[in-house]
Amino acid sequence: MDPVRMGIPTKVDRIRSRALAVITAVALLTLALGAGVASADGGRDHRNAENTFTKWVTGPGVAPVLANMAGVVGGDVGDGTFTGEVMSKTPNATGAVIDAVYHFDGSRHSFTASVHVVQTGLHAVIAGRVTEGWLKGNAVDGSYTQTTCGQSPAAGQTCFQGTLDILRGTKSGD
Repeated sequence: MDPVRMGIPTKVDRIRSRALAVITAVALLTLALGAGVASADGGRDHRNAENTFTKWVTGPGVAPVLANMAGVVGGDVGDGTFTGEVMSKTPNATGAVIDAVYHFDGSRHSFTASVHVVQTGLHAVIAGRVTEGWLKGNAVDGSYTQTTCGQSPAAGQTCFQGTLDILRGTKSGD
């Protein structure tokens, strides 16, 4: 009588069974490790952190600060407050070049950024780097438009509404 038909595996069948078990174990281990890496990385958010603000000048600062600012923030930092200091302002033929420090204090995250602003007419372009807090060391870029808002104590209720995005993966030395 044939031993295979009786349910007694032959030597070849045992080797096949063991090989299949090893292959299955390796496949499952690969899947498990892949899932572990994916879940470990799953908490990381690779997109830029998009933040909004509306700010206004509250008055002159104490040297070396030229002016103080206040406002509101939103976006990825969460709803919160904006404060800032104008450190230098150089008027030019089309607007001004400004160096400032922006503080975003949101309900989810907070950070401080040192920024360089080039304002042309009612619009400005912002570039800089996060110096403290959330995503410290990453570059920031953004823009704003001069507008009006009821919160501003300035004559004409001048406000500046814009975005300041933190560019993930741009830390100094990356």
